[in-house]
Amino acid sequence: MREPLVPLHVDVREFAFMPLDVARLRDSAIVDEISGDEFRAAILLWCASWHQVPAGSLPNDPKQLSKFAGYGRVIAEWEKVAGGALYGWIECSDGRLYHPVIAEKALEAWEKKSEFSQRSNARAEQARAAAEARWGKGQGGDEAAASDAKPLGTKALETKNAEPMREQCGSMPGALPKGNRQGQGIETAAARSAGRSGSDELGARLRPLVGSLPVSVDPDLTPIRKLLAEGLELDDVEQGIRAFVERGRTRPRAWGDFEKWIRRAAKDRLDVDGSPPAPTIGGKPRPLPSPAQIRRVQIRFAAEHFRGHFSDGWPNEMRPGHPDCTIPEEVIDEARLLVATQQGVSLAEFSATAH
Repeated sequence: MREPLVPLHVDVREFAFMPLDVARLRDSAIVDEISGDEFRAAILLWCASWHQVPAGSLPNDPKQLSKFAGYGRVIAEWEKVAGGALYGWIECSDGRLYHPVIAEKALEAWEKKSEFSQRSNARAEQARAAAEARWGKGQGGDEAAASDAKPLGTKALETKNAEPMREQCGSMPGALPKGNRQGQGIETAAARSAGRSGSDELGARLRPLVGSLPVSVDPDLTPIRKLLAEGLELDDVEQGIRAFVERGRTRPRAWGDFEKWIRRAAKDRLDVDGSPPAPTIGGKPRPLPSPAQIRRVQIRFAAEHFRGHFSDGWPNEMRPGHPDCTIPEEVIDEARLLVATQQGVSLAEFSATAH
């Protein structure tokens, strides 16, 4: 008897949607082999198995199967359709029934869930380390604590008195005399940004990308710094800003207007290399994507190319036929055959009309 097709710990119950390979189901033998009532029960069993543990399995119990298939306690009615409804299911050594296709989809979903968890943990660790470096220790943290210890009325008075001087001095670092009590502890926006994370350099790098747009004069780069603190890369920021400027329909007035485009650029990058955005996880080098992960990504990009859905924002190394393409020929051939099969044409016919 076969070993279980899915490990016991695979649990995707928080995934409300189960992937359905439309072409694969349409061309499956199950469509021709079973009746309509059996097909209906089979679909319900697939859905029930998605939220079982392990995912993609069912208990080998007629009462439970009758319930999952929509027949409730009327087991006699369930037994009339059981043969067709259980088409493709395999009993394994743990006593449960497994469907190879549902098990395959469950393993893919579990892998994506694990990768997302790794990225989230990496970002949280990076944010925690950045917060400790900035506020947790050292002179800066002591000064912040001392400032917080002042009576609320004193802090409010200082803020009120400092506001007119901030407006007068603008962005002139060092304009306030050291002995001026109203100026003590006040930083200009430019000095504060430069002291935190070198955002003067960040602004000098990003502002040429937006030219004369209103956002070019916005001194507040906090939204960009937050994205970088989450683990997004500077290349993601630049790529997202370029995409907004080239294809956006509105005029950005604050750096936060680019956030959606920057995150989309980061997602496109992650779809290619499968790696988390942070360079390290807990101070250790991040794990590289496995050969199987890389192959799946290459097949997906090549298949999208042959379907004519390839986006201009995707890398040339994933575009079959491009001089910079790095996808192996056997992977390209597999993707070509996959798309031809889904479209119901022969490989020769498809090759004659493919992009």
